Amino acid sequence: MLKEHSSFVKQLIAATDCVLITAAFSLAYWVVRHFRQLSAPPDYWFMLVGFMGFYLYFAWTRHLFSILHFSWMKGLLGRVSVIFLSAGVLGASILYMMPDRFNSRTLYIVFAFLSFALISTEKFVLKEGFAQIRRNNRNTTPIILFGRGRLAAQVNKQINTHPEWGLRVVGKLDLGIAPSAFEEVLKNSYVEEVFFCVPRSLSRETFKIDPYLQICEEMGRPARVFMNLSSATHFARWEYHPFMGQPTFISHTVELDPDQLLFKRIFDIIGGSVGFLILVALYPVLALAIKVTSRGPVFFKQVRVGKHGKRFVIYKFRSMYADAERRRKELEDKNELQGAVFKIKDDPRITPVGRILRRLSLDELPQFINVVKGEMSLVGTRPPTPDEVSAYEKWHHRRISIRPGMTGQWQVSGRNRVEDFDEIVKLDLQYIDSWSIWLDIAIIFKTLAVLFHRDGAY
Repeated sequence: MLKEHSSFVKQLIAATDCVLITAAFSLAYWVVRHFRQLSAPPDYWFMLVGFMGFYLYFAWTRHLFSILHFSWMKGLLGRVSVIFLSAGVLGASILYMMPDRFNSRTLYIVFAFLSFALISTEKFVLKEGFAQIRRNNRNTTPIILFGRGRLAAQVNKQINTHPEWGLRVVGKLDLGIAPSAFEEVLKNSYVEEVFFCVPRSLSRETFKIDPYLQICEEMGRPARVFMNLSSATHFARWEYHPFMGQPTFISHTVELDPDQLLFKRIFDIIGGSVGFLILVALYPVLALAIKVTSRGPVFFKQVRVGKHGKRFVIYKFRSMYADAERRRKELEDKNELQGAVFKIKDDPRITPVGRILRRLSLDELPQFINVVKGEMSLVGTRPPTPDEVSAYEKWHHRRISIRPGMTGQWQVSGRNRVEDFDEIVKLDLQYIDSWSIWLDIAIIFKTLAVLFHRDGAY
């Protein structure tokens, strides 16, 4: 029987997709040339190869070719859509730099649309075909479920509810079975894998899983151990990572999507570079206004706390008088926010020019330097000071589990109307738990709208 990790099947599906993408390009060229003048087909080879390369990368990293994997069918259309959107955007950005002779926006759009239609149809046919085959009890993996408790019951229920996964429970064994009896079961049964579901609480009793795993090892039967760790935490995600030559499980509260993180960093570099050019263009005027109206440096530098507590120096245009930090202690009783954050609407430490800079958010421009350096992101949670972090409650620290940003969920949610620091943290955690590159883009557009209406900066 074909195995879910079969590299041959993955390569075969990938090759089929390449054929379909090539067919989509040929069909798109044939359609477009009837109403648009095009060069010879070889002139557009970069369009085909580039798009196909990006598609293969994203499809492989998102397991689009692992059709025999039990979870391949889950969210299939959504994965295909994200893959094509990612490949399409990157392909378009590369083509934008190509000469007109090798580029045709109409051809590219039609080509991408037809590719999406053909690949989606192929995946839908494969999904329905494999689901039907497995519902008829064919192409299934016979397993023995070994364990007890809530985890074993949950695994058994999921297998029975999803016959399209291709798993078939042929036996259930309780933890009380002796190793010798377990060995006899394996000798007399057609079993391709043993699922071990052992409760954590049994680690304090006499049961040991080692003899059973050794029997599977000696008899050449695969053993899959379900680690009952997820119930030990409330919302942290668990992932397997080989580390130092040992199998380890890591829990994290931020979705570690390498593709989206790569896009986020590329997005930060591009946006930070554009922002830096704006900073350079406005620097002479803003620096002169700051120096003429008050004594002190042009830039304000302050140590802030970044991802996982890493300290860095943040840059801003100075909008306060030079003795602002010393005078802060005198104004602590006028803090308008509750909790580990300090904010005053009519702060007497702000200079007249600084008030204008803050109203237009121009004082934030130097932070593009932090973004380019990788210390900050365009979107994230605002970086606190070490003094503020020292006053954090335990659950507050999760807001600094990601790279801080120039703008974020709090800034576009009416920050002047949020007076409780706990509410600010809840907005930050809502951003962390639902993060995606598209959410970042939405927040940036909302930030521009807030700046246009001059809402919330003080």
